[in-house]
Amino acid sequence: REVLGHIFQGIDDLDGLLTGNEIFVERCRALSPLTTERAINLGVTGPVLRSTGLAWDLRKAEPYSIYPQVKFDIPVGLRGDVFDRYMVRLAEMYQSARIVEQCLEQIPGGHFLNPKLPRNLRIDDAEAYVRIEGTKGEYGVHAVAKGGNRPYRMKLRSPSFCNLSALSEMVVGHYVADAIIILGSLDIVLGEVDK
Repeated sequence: REVLGHIFQGIDDLDGLLTGNEIFVERCRALSPLTTERAINLGVTGPVLRSTGLAWDLRKAEPYSIYPQVKFDIPVGLRGDVFDRYMVRLAEMYQSARIVEQCLEQIPGGHFLNPKLPRNLRIDDAEAYVRIEGTKGEYGVHAVAKGGNRPYRMKLRSPSFCNLSALSEMVVGHYVADAIIILGSLDIVLGEVDK
């Protein structure tokens, strides 16, 4: 809980440092705007999609795990530009800390992992696609099992890969110097792109 206090303070510090900075705001506002329709067609998810004004978050749209028991808001932008992508991420950091705070209150005392859980699981012939909301957007896993304790086939859908795929369209008509800012606003992880 003490760490959460530092996290909330850090978010406030970042907000005060950048959000009120006229140079930062002027540089990012109206830069590389994306409409909701175009974002959906490009396959972007997460904060990039929400910056366009669409309140789509799998934790609310298709609740899983503990998310039905916690309260949080879905931050959205107005124009889908670099500044909105920054503002959505900043607000999401605050919402994530709120979720952690609520989870800390709900953690049961004592042992909560099943000590009888087998070390190796055997899975019959099966196929499934599961997606979750991550910090960058939707992570998807498509797995195929043919018996045994290892998947026969697995395909990952990473949000960084999908969001980066939109970059070539998002930089059209902008200066080369803008490309770095636009790329940063997508918040990609290269290790996730090169899966």
